[in-house]
Amino acid sequence: MKKQQPMEIVAVECYSGARFAERPVGIAWRGERLRVASVERAWRTPGGLGFVLRVADSRHFELAYAIASDQWAARQMMLDV
Repeated sequence: MKKQQPMEIVAVECYSGARFAERPVGIAWRGERLRVASVERAWRTPGGLGFVLRVADSRHFELAYAIASDQWAARQMMLDV
């Protein structure tokens, strides 16, 4: 089993239609602006929101929003191919 990388605080651009942060459209990752190509998975928790994203260059990220701290955090996912 692979060890997960720690989450890092990030800036996120979101589409907010009927609700806040309905769909992430971009993330700032280590000085790079990454365009979200697709949202692979989305969920809500009592404390926030979670997403698994594929960005334009095919990397995958887990993204989490914490309501209490009003902060986004992300980690790059290493998928088995």
